[in-house]
Amino acid sequence: MTTARLSAGLLLIAGLAVTFAPKDAEAERRGKESQMLLIGIDGAEWMVIEDLWAKGYLPNLRTLVNRGVRAKLKTEYGKSPVIWTTIATGVLPEKHGITGFVVATDEGDVPVASTVRKVPALWNIATNAGLYVNQVGWWGSWPAEVISGVNVTDKVQAGDANVVQPKSWETKIKGELAQINSQTYKSMFPGEQQFAPEDRVVAHVAPTLAASGYDLMVMYLHGSDPNSHRYWRYYRPQDFPGVAVDPAEAAKHADRIPKAYKSIDQVIGRIVEASGTDTNIIIVSDHGFHALDEPIVKVVIDLDLVLAKLGYQVRTGEKIDVAKSKASAYGSRHNEVRKRVRFYVQGRDAGGTVAPGDVAKHRAELEKALLTKVTYASGMPVFGVEDALPADKAQGADFVVVVLDDGATKELIINGAPTSEPVKGMVENSGGHEGNPPGIFIAAGPDINTKAVMPTTLSIHDVAPTVLYGMGLPVGQDFSGKAQTALYTDAYRQAHPLKTVPTYGTLRNTSEVSKSQDDAEMLKQLQELGYLE
Repeated sequence: MTTARLSAGLLLIAGLAVTFAPKDAEAERRGKESQMLLIGIDGAEWMVIEDLWAKGYLPNLRTLVNRGVRAKLKTEYGKSPVIWTTIATGVLPEKHGITGFVVATDEGDVPVASTVRKVPALWNIATNAGLYVNQVGWWGSWPAEVISGVNVTDKVQAGDANVVQPKSWETKIKGELAQINSQTYKSMFPGEQQFAPEDRVVAHVAPTLAASGYDLMVMYLHGSDPNSHRYWRYYRPQDFPGVAVDPAEAAKHADRIPKAYKSIDQVIGRIVEASGTDTNIIIVSDHGFHALDEPIVKVVIDLDLVLAKLGYQVRTGEKIDVAKSKASAYGSRHNEVRKRVRFYVQGRDAGGTVAPGDVAKHRAELEKALLTKVTYASGMPVFGVEDALPADKAQGADFVVVVLDDGATKELIINGAPTSEPVKGMVENSGGHEGNPPGIFIAAGPDINTKAVMPTTLSIHDVAPTVLYGMGLPVGQDFSGKAQTALYTDAYRQAHPLKTVPTYGTLRNTSEVSKSQDDAEMLKQLQELGYLE
């Protein structure tokens, strides 16, 4: 393998202009071992792919399977950042350090970032081996680590610093955000509701980097997962016998999941074409999908607005007038289900209005009001009440209010009057991956054995060692899986005996928790999708 460089040539792929390396550099790289392309598709499910194949869709995934191999990929953990980091590092979560969606801080929960990961990922390992590597959009890749090629993180659309390395490419990509958000990509990934902004970045940038030449390219596409959570019952109403589906809603949402898969297939086709024929391609998903036992409604309510309507809070616009108020609500930043309530107590809180001896009385009165004077339009209660846990008390809570979802409606009845103002969001999820349904595994390329029989035990833990072996690099003896050498041709295996190293070690300065401008929005999405309570 050798190092490819980026230049300003042009290639037209499906009507889009991308840059690529000059022919002499390309010929030099092609004379070496095949390059490796690893593509992650969040939540990709074989049942959906096969259904869409039967209807004539997803031609690029079909072509790769026809010239390669396919299998189910066993999964664990149930949390995407944990799984994707396991795939990228080859070691168990307790070793790589990503054990959930968020990291707790004194200021509340913060989504995981690259600074939390304790061990090198594939892009670090290959860079340290002297190879040319591009990374595009992997979960938890921000802030951008310096690698040999271009590192495009999952936060480009957020407006943060250090979203791309090198800096010259950050300037370039940020300058192209208007184009990235143009109608060209919106037609592929329509609507913010489909959580598509990050996929638009990948669609725009990845073909450019692929055409430029690389030794390893790692990339990730997200939209199939949130669409499957949100719209499964419209895509497969037969999975919900007895659950009524509004015809208008069915017509509006039935194609959400197919459209997400078609868009991803389109992007993969462009990247595979840009990469050229001398590329080994491995495609994986972190888990599969299935119908939930019944649709689950998630409601986001501004409890402060409810307190104001009950007379416990006076507001001037968005600002609370503490001197005229008795209480306010807050959460752990991401938590829209479980809200903490704090009274403004004299001597404890600046401007407090509640006498210390009256806290119990006010709590009893407020609890009664929340339980009896606030309902959904359906007549069902909106709130439940709990005592504050030690962690709640440590953050200043006097008690906790829980948002209920049975019979949820977009309109509340408060003191007998209807209002929709406090309801900031209400979404329904009907798809999930409880029980760890297997994901997908596809491999194709010049070194892939098309007659390989993949084991039924093929696992997310096997991906990193299998990729490294396919690049001629050693496999860590501390990896949790093993290199699936039978995936490769006899000629490749004869030329590349399996090599190992004890470990690829750890990263320095991994204790920092990085905070992004879109943390609040990401936490809200995770809560709406049912990942956070």
